[in-house]
Amino acid sequence: MAYQPKSLRKLILYGFGIVSLPLLLALAYAVVHMDRVAQKSQHAVYQAVQATTSSHQLLDRLTDMERTARQFLILEDEALLEDYAETHVETAEILRRLQRLPLEDGHRQQLNSFSVTELELYQQLQDGEVGSQEDLVQTFQNLNLLARRLLASSNRLVDREADAMRETAADARRMLLLTAATLPPLTVLLAILFAVLITRPVKQLDQAIHQLGDGRFGHEVAVGGPQDLQDLGRRLDWMRLRLKDLEEQKSRFLQHMSHELKTPLTAIREGAELLQDKVVGPLNAEQQEVALILQSNTLALQRLIEDMLNFGTSRGERRSLHLAHVQLAPLIDAVCRNHKPVMINRSLHLQTDLRDVRLEADEEKLRTIVDNLLSNAVKFSPSEGVIRVLTERHGNTVVIEVSDQGPGIPDSERESVFGAFFQGSHRASGYVKGSGLGLSIAKEYVDAHDGSIEALPGEGGGTRMRVILPLGQA
Repeated sequence: MAYQPKSLRKLILYGFGIVSLPLLLALAYAVVHMDRVAQKSQHAVYQAVQATTSSHQLLDRLTDMERTARQFLILEDEALLEDYAETHVETAEILRRLQRLPLEDGHRQQLNSFSVTELELYQQLQDGEVGSQEDLVQTFQNLNLLARRLLASSNRLVDREADAMRETAADARRMLLLTAATLPPLTVLLAILFAVLITRPVKQLDQAIHQLGDGRFGHEVAVGGPQDLQDLGRRLDWMRLRLKDLEEQKSRFLQHMSHELKTPLTAIREGAELLQDKVVGPLNAEQQEVALILQSNTLALQRLIEDMLNFGTSRGERRSLHLAHVQLAPLIDAVCRNHKPVMINRSLHLQTDLRDVRLEADEEKLRTIVDNLLSNAVKFSPSEGVIRVLTERHGNTVVIEVSDQGPGIPDSERESVFGAFFQGSHRASGYVKGSGLGLSIAKEYVDAHDGSIEALPGEGGGTRMRVILPLGQA
């Protein structure tokens, strides 16, 4: 648009005004056109009434003149001649009124013939040159014939004006119908145009907000439309830059913290492994149990640190998949072996039913998914509980289920458990508490593979986590 309103309110008002403008113009056109039709009809009716009335008056005056003239020839009374003169003047006025009407050529010739003949007769009566009664009667018969022809022509004039009125009314109706057929589509097009102009910047704002909510800070926020919405778009872009800067600071902090934490943690873990391997000497049963606990908890602490790092990078890398063909059963067996020390420490029993399915996936992200689900099951399982892991193929998908016999997840929390840092109403027991990031990271990676994950109640209590992944990636 050449002129851009400064506010959304003005744009909406302009839209209403322009959309309603064709309707107002059509209404004004209809009023003016119908007024013209009414004026023309009124004029036509007036002319028709004038023509017929004057023609009837002409016949009446002609009868009076004939009677007066015949009496004058018999009585030769000057008063009768004066009466005739008055009637002649009235007749002349009637003839002038008829002359002003829009008569046809034949009608006007008849009127001229009547006027000339009547004037000659009047002059003859004034000069005393009228012949016999028979001549006078013949003259008035001729005048009467002309007057009746004038009446017939006047009736035809009425019919002609009536036809003209009907034609004018038909033209008006056609124009109104054409206007009625043209304006609604035009109004709809204008309404659609302004709806697009109004909703497009709002949609751009909505997309920008979703972009920021999804953590995608790389694209500039650009909003068109009125000035106030453009200003709002610039403020959102400023927020994007601030969030991007904070995201970079968070990543640097996590990388720094991971380095600072992993260094002493590695030393503790290696020391625990040396004790387990009896490098420093033999251990009794109690010492071996303490070394085992120390080793399992250092592994758990290492997983928590890795969860923090994965959470910081999972949103930015959720679509960066390094795809390869992965054998699922060996991968799950390897993850289960990593959790065996903790399971032995807590007297947990692991049951697996693995179908060796080959799928196209990111091996590291798939390993993280299984590791987080199994770690979650271990944390919430009671002592001497049973953890079941099974895989099966359904058509073009593979199903991975990890079940435990823990307290389960309430129905009200089944969707919330996949949120970051969500702990839930049931807390896990153990030396190292969970961060609430495992299921959130698992869901991010499952979504990256175009799969689905859900929390279901276990068959004998507890929780059953089900993951469905496609065998191939588009």
